[in-house]
Amino acid sequence: MSFTRPRITLRTKLLLASLSLLVVPWLGYRYLQGLEAYLRTAQEQRLLDRATIMAAVLSGRDKPFTLAPPANDGSNTHLYVRPLPAPIQVDGYLDDWQPAADRRLQLSGTADARDLDVYYRLGIWQNFLYLFFEVHDDHIVYRPSDNRPGDSDTLRINWVGKEGLVQRYAFSTLLPGRVTAQRLSEETEDDTPTPTEDPRIKAEWAEVSGGYNLEVRLPLDLLGNQFAFAITDVDDPKARIIKSVLGNGDTEQAEGMPSLALPAPEVEQLLQQLQQPYSRIWLVDTASRVVGLSDNMKADDISSVDEAPVTAATFFTGLLHTVYRLLLDQPTLDFTDHRASATHFDDTAVLQALAGKGAVSWRGTADERVRIITAAHPVYHGGRMVGAVAIEETSNSILILQNRAIEALMNMGLLAFVLTIGVLLAFATRLSLRVRRLRDQVEASIGPDGRVQGGVSFSDAGDELGDLGRSFHAMHERLAQYNRYLETMASKLSHELRTPITIVRSSLDNLDSGQTDDERRVYLQRAHEGVQRLSGILTRMSEATRLEQTIQQEEIKPYVAADVVAACVDGYRLAHPQRQFTFDCAPSLIHVTVHGSPELLAQLLDKLISNALDFAKPDTAIAIALTTANKQLVLSVSNEGPRLPVEMRANLFDSMVSLRPGKGDQPHLGLGLYIVRLIAEYHHGHVEVDDLPDRDGVIFRVILPVS
Repeated sequence: MSFTRPRITLRTKLLLASLSLLVVPWLGYRYLQGLEAYLRTAQEQRLLDRATIMAAVLSGRDKPFTLAPPANDGSNTHLYVRPLPAPIQVDGYLDDWQPAADRRLQLSGTADARDLDVYYRLGIWQNFLYLFFEVHDDHIVYRPSDNRPGDSDTLRINWVGKEGLVQRYAFSTLLPGRVTAQRLSEETEDDTPTPTEDPRIKAEWAEVSGGYNLEVRLPLDLLGNQFAFAITDVDDPKARIIKSVLGNGDTEQAEGMPSLALPAPEVEQLLQQLQQPYSRIWLVDTASRVVGLSDNMKADDISSVDEAPVTAATFFTGLLHTVYRLLLDQPTLDFTDHRASATHFDDTAVLQALAGKGAVSWRGTADERVRIITAAHPVYHGGRMVGAVAIEETSNSILILQNRAIEALMNMGLLAFVLTIGVLLAFATRLSLRVRRLRDQVEASIGPDGRVQGGVSFSDAGDELGDLGRSFHAMHERLAQYNRYLETMASKLSHELRTPITIVRSSLDNLDSGQTDDERRVYLQRAHEGVQRLSGILTRMSEATRLEQTIQQEEIKPYVAADVVAACVDGYRLAHPQRQFTFDCAPSLIHVTVHGSPELLAQLLDKLISNALDFAKPDTAIAIALTTANKQLVLSVSNEGPRLPVEMRANLFDSMVSLRPGKGDQPHLGLGLYIVRLIAEYHHGHVEVDDLPDRDGVIFRVILPVS
């Protein structure tokens, strides 16, 4: 009767052994239970105290911060315009508005949402109010040449000036580009306002995919405390009937216009003085309309929030604190708060404050890690409530305190871990013995010369180590097969013979056309040299699996490198008459000798030329040059063509690495540049490759020591 060993995975074994550590999370739960509620309560009280103090400071001002009374029906809206972080160029494009991307608001009105959508942004820079409208309109109708607004797609902006009169402006255009602000004043007989141009206002219309953009700049000295705008949509250029209107309020009657609040310098300065890092201060009137704001919720660097690290009594505790910061959730300022662009701040705490009682509320953000707390308190002036002040902070401070508590808990957990280490010691010892045995078998399966030998025993263990042993066994079998493939690779390197055979063939072909005995003698000599190189290549190819050892066995002798390179270049010109080859050699290098093998140097140059022919652009020359650098001989081959892939630079000269985009008539086994590297090292030199500095292409440099 056979016995089957039950399969117990390492994960199961470690789980059973680590059950003793369950005491640590239990202690942590008991320790942290109720901590978050305590921290929330403490932060709420601290923030409410700050709001109370700020309300007292604001109550002592000489002037109240009130706006025009809201409409009785409460239907009018409000605009609080925030300063812009950078100047704006009025060109009809959104590039300058990217720092204020969170201020994008949508207009509502009587239009069908499928027919017209309007988004707008507002901001102040120095003495100007900037507006940007994104209009999604499927039919753009421009103003006709009779210069009358209202019968085309038009922007209307109305405001109550400082003198109390309603100012009405229309923005329409014949074509995209600069738009003239048309002030609507006296009524004509057909009840159409007579427009007059106002050069103080600048506007730009840009047609974009799906609609158009309209950007406007208004001087602040024209505006009062009420401001309205609307987009009228005309779809039929013949009938020219207004189909839809989207606006922020009544653009005709002052009673229905939205209120407008611009940042008051004295209020902003006071709020800045009361501001603290990583908080936001709102100032609202009795209608919850924002009349002041100081936003420092997202500072540039949050690292200063956690200024009190765990006391580092020793280097070890300091190191633990660094590790904890990597493991635990840290405070983040990368969150989105849709209330940040609000003009009506009707938070629950603010509504309670406007009812006469300080209050605190919480709300969430898109980031689940961050919640925002709001503390609000009413502000009085002369015994009358004029509004409320609200302070906001994130829950980051609670997270910081929680992290400190968890760090203390983990330090206690380390002590508990030391007590349980004995339970795991016996199991870990047995596990390490099995791993070492497998390691020894794997190391013994490959000989010092890289040959596959021995083997990895087949394991019948039922856990992951048994699976790993069986995987190594299968891998060893595949490596043995691949090693046999490498031993037969010499038969696959026939393309290495192509260049010398071409030289011999071209020399023999030109031999018949030679006119004199000297010319025939030259062709015979080149054919003889090609045959010698072919013989040498065949000899080395028969031992391709030990190419490095074969190169090292070559006889070392002094020879003139310039003569070898010049002879090779002449052969290339005969073998490839359609390609131009240039050879540049300084006169001082004509008789410079190097120690090595001229046949191997010729083979090295063959590989570089073959590589250049494969990648060079048609009708471009391949440049060969001999120069000196640091008292060494530099053989360079350059061609115009594609640049080097960045990811292949490190292993370009490794064995069986090829960058050719496809297969040619002959296989490319990726040994050419590997052979170049071996031959260069045989000459006690090295090879480099780089992109051409002034154009697309590459240059190979072989640096050889001179005799």
